[in-house]
Amino acid sequence: MKNISILLITILSLFSCGKRDTINHYLTKPITQQELVENGFYKYSYTAILDDEDKVDDTIKSIARYDMYSNVKPERNKEGKLCPTQIWNFYREDSIKERKNADYVKNKLNNRVITYLFRNDSLFYKNIYIGAFDNKHKEIVDFTSREKIIKYYDSLKISIKPVVKNSKTGEIYTSQFMIDNCKTRFFYSEENKSYNLFTNYLTNSTYYDIREYWYSGHISEIYYLL
Repeated sequence: MKNISILLITILSLFSCGKRDTINHYLTKPITQQELVENGFYKYSYTAILDDEDKVDDTIKSIARYDMYSNVKPERNKEGKLCPTQIWNFYREDSIKERKNADYVKNKLNNRVITYLFRNDSLFYKNIYIGAFDNKHKEIVDFTSREKIIKYYDSLKISIKPVVKNSKTGEIYTSQFMIDNCKTRFFYSEENKSYNLFTNYLTNSTYYDIREYWYSGHISEIYYLL
């Protein structure tokens, strides 16, 4: 049966992001929650009730805890709930706030939004979103082309192999790789100087629109296949 998560409703705690971040987030080596806290990440915790779709009252339910760590500071939304600062889905509802929050991402975060999600203390996925790459920030890697991605990991002597799309023909994905045995997908634009890196540690899914659910000024209902 397909399991789904019902509305994520409880923010358990958050930490202040005032420490210097020394983690190389472009490596796929799993990281611990404690390391993220020690490097100044904000923690947002949610509880999800997991159920199947048959709507039967006596069905077996379980509860999953999701701990999200982000370099984005918290703010209160219209309902007064603490959420990560909104950076997506404004729909022209508040142009002043949209500009203010965009300036925060550009000037304070250097256009880089980093997200880690843990499910029941197991690292679920990592996402790095770069809105506009600027080479003056040495800690931010340029992943705006396939060649640059391969060159970076080769320079560190880290195994990087393209994911095979069709085993019969040998066709490969141009933006999906096994990096140090972790499946990672890139969405990049050399023209716009932007990219999205997504590493999934628990399932085969290679993309999840982080901004749509975690950075839209509210807590959305999110569906997970377990």
